[in-house]
Amino acid sequence: MSKQLSKKKKIVIWSLIVVFSLLLIGSLGAYIYLHSMLNLINRDTDSHPVVNPEDEFFDEDDGDGEVMNPEDIIWPDDETDVFRDKDVINILLIGQDRRPGEGRARSDSMMIATINKKNRSIKITSIMRDLYVQIPGYSDNRINTAYAFGGMKLLNEVIEKNFHVHIDGNIEVDFEGFVKGIDTIGGVTINLTEKEAEHLRKKGYDKAKAGECHMDGALALEYSRIRKIGNDFGRTERQRKVILAAVAKVKDSGLNNIIALANKVLPCVTTDMTNDQLINLVFTAFSSDLNNIQQYRIPTDGSYKDAKIRGMLVLVPDLIKVRQDLKDIIYGE
Repeated sequence: MSKQLSKKKKIVIWSLIVVFSLLLIGSLGAYIYLHSMLNLINRDTDSHPVVNPEDEFFDEDDGDGEVMNPEDIIWPDDETDVFRDKDVINILLIGQDRRPGEGRARSDSMMIATINKKNRSIKITSIMRDLYVQIPGYSDNRINTAYAFGGMKLLNEVIEKNFHVHIDGNIEVDFEGFVKGIDTIGGVTINLTEKEAEHLRKKGYDKAKAGECHMDGALALEYSRIRKIGNDFGRTERQRKVILAAVAKVKDSGLNNIIALANKVLPCVTTDMTNDQLINLVFTAFSSDLNNIQQYRIPTDGSYKDAKIRGMLVLVPDLIKVRQDLKDIIYGE
């Protein structure tokens, strides 16, 4: 009887070993496959300027502001340390204003994607690109010039110095990657105002109508870059709408569609994160509440003033208020 029981135990033990080995091999294979896909991503290694630091960048002005000299601005002392929370991940999403054949350019859009591991919330906060800030090692300037001057590293230093918020990693997508990504998921549907539709028709998109409009990548990019309607505040809101619409489609996609999206988009992505960090980030994001992504922007109303400095139309922030607003957004419930 005992020998028969012993044989059964052996069979059970060997069966468990075989099952465990197969699971281990499968997990290892999946891990290797994920790494091979993530190796398609470009890595940010260049922090040297690709533009003359004395250059100024001029965009179409949407209004007038108080003419100010740089010396008129008195920045608050940096007595407070950069705030960090082990349960909060801040990833800076960068859309680069780069055309084919160009090197690193200005950051056309900047959003802080915040994942709270404790309450499983996700927040997206746009940073207005015309914010006038301190740039370590350079003259004060618009925040979007920091990326052209020194890449992700300098842009993170600017955010930490001015806003006292720590950035855990950076992901940058250029215009080509944006268009490919939207096309690969089959486009997005956005509700257009009559003014937005009219603007897009003037740009050659004849099918743009007020109300629900299905957009391919090229149209979504043109929509995201509209600046003449609601100036840059309206533009950042449109960018968040496209991002949220894309996330809604991707989260309901099957594995094959997600793999196809990755193969198309990842070669157009640049990051300073390792493959393991990216894998952990993806699993954390997909275990969070993707149905209720909250959206914000800084500066908030009443925390800045319009000004013209060295001919540039800029937003001069009340840094003390902006710091508190951003801290409340990122680390609040």
